[in-house]
Amino acid sequence: MSRLRLLIFIFVLFPVALFSQPAGWNDPFPAHKVMDNVYYVGTKELASFLITTPQGHILMNSNYESSVPVIRANIEKLGFKFSDVKILISGHAHPDHVEGDALVKELTGAQVVVGRLEVPAVKEFRPGGKEHPIDRIVDEGDTVTLGGTTLKAHLLPGHTKGCLAWSMDLKEDGKTYRALVECSLNGQFLQYVGNKDYPGIVEDMRSTYKKARALPAEVFLSSHASFYGLAEKYPRLDARKPGEPNPFVDPQGYQAHVDQFEKTFEAALAKQQASAESTAKQD
Repeated sequence: MSRLRLLIFIFVLFPVALFSQPAGWNDPFPAHKVMDNVYYVGTKELASFLITTPQGHILMNSNYESSVPVIRANIEKLGFKFSDVKILISGHAHPDHVEGDALVKELTGAQVVVGRLEVPAVKEFRPGGKEHPIDRIVDEGDTVTLGGTTLKAHLLPGHTKGCLAWSMDLKEDGKTYRALVECSLNGQFLQYVGNKDYPGIVEDMRSTYKKARALPAEVFLSSHASFYGLAEKYPRLDARKPGEPNPFVDPQGYQAHVDQFEKTFEAALAKQQASAESTAKQD
């Protein structure tokens, strides 16, 4: 394989790895309460969520190692202690979601929870040579519980082999909502044709869209802020008056999101298949 083709292959498979910090992704964003005991503590684009409990807190997604100070500052602005993070739910196995795991572990001693199918890839991320911590391995349907709050894992493979979404029940104004923190349904930049490292990727992507569509997601959150429209929803939350709806209650937006990403996946797949057929004819 030529150097140029190798670079193209790496970019298609791991676009974030090649350009480790896209401009603006790691910029600060106002920390805020989403609903109940769930708070947004991430950056402008990379979502991190703090789930608070009387026995300590759960942090979901450490993002880049350089994101950790931003996350810590957001947690403290909300009046919580970073040292009270007892569990870190590792994000899907791309550096913009898990690179900071070792630093969070070092600073808090939190138990690091990783999806079983993500373990081989997660172990490859060693910022500064630090070994990636893995304290608990979870599978589809497993739960993480702390201080009366329980999150359930849902396997949605494709974007990565073991991408996990997490659901939980949240309460507001006497009503219970089903919340879902989506992993990632983004398939427009992945390699489908001739992917020897992940030969079942197309089947996984298609089954994931079907499964994702059936998951209850009244409160729709995701690993990327732009996926659930945070930039548009936050000003509405900030200006919200008593009795007005919470902008993060958005089941229709979730379904539209699944539909949109399924279409971009199928378009990317068709383009790669057409390119492969054209190359085969030339050969």
